[in-house]
Amino acid sequence: MKKFWSLFAFMSYSLYTFGQVGDPQGFTENKIESGTVYKKYNNNKLDSIVVTMQAVNYGNALIFAKLDNEIKITNASDENSVIKIELKNKKQIRTFFYKDKPAIVVETIDFDINQLPKNKTITRSLSNNIIQNVSIKTNYEVFGDDNPDKTFKLFYGLNIRPDLDNLDAIFENIGEFFSEEDALLKIFYGSYAEKFAPKILTYLKTNESGIITDGITLDYQNKNSKEINSYNIYKNGKIIKSGKENLANFQKIYQDYIIKLQE
Repeated sequence: MKKFWSLFAFMSYSLYTFGQVGDPQGFTENKIESGTVYKKYNNNKLDSIVVTMQAVNYGNALIFAKLDNEIKITNASDENSVIKIELKNKKQIRTFFYKDKPAIVVETIDFDINQLPKNKTITRSLSNNIIQNVSIKTNYEVFGDDNPDKTFKLFYGLNIRPDLDNLDAIFENIGEFFSEEDALLKIFYGSYAEKFAPKILTYLKTNESGIITDGITLDYQNKNSKEINSYNIYKNGKIIKSGKENLANFQKIYQDYIIKLQE
């Protein structure tokens, strides 16, 4: 009984904080591996999600609230971090705020290698047979010496379909993700999560003119993972290596490239 009222009070407070109706009794409850998912509907639309995590971090919880123009995500054990999902021209923008400052901004884009965003990191990845193209802007200085590891993993590990262009559909997709028995494992459990990570197709950096300076890209035209596609590696604005590989072998080439960047 004590545990129930503790959760009742926590959820009431959390939903009140986000401008939602504080009525925990209106939540459905679903047990998943290492946690429990609570969902609340308003006029047949998913309105709030609370995911409690026992094994990942005892007593911790993830709180998802759909507001008028954004989806707001917080980690109950990390008061400094907020994740927001917004739409701009029907494309998703995911921002990691730390102490009210934007630290990481991931924006869905249309990928054209001849017209890339300026001064950005560009990635293409494949997940569930859907290609996601994003630009990434970072300001890691915001974190200082802090390491909000769990929220960081949530920011990158939360799998949302990139082709969704309205907040209701995005929020429902988040709810569907946390209906999966292993949803928390896919985000927080290292080697297990890696098995479900998107397959990288492109990692590029651009200059102030939108020209590629460094990076690696697979020209994924033959959209069959076993088929051969061409790839290029760039350094200082020039292609320094080219080849052809299937998707699986390209992942190893990509990992080796990233390791060398960090040396």
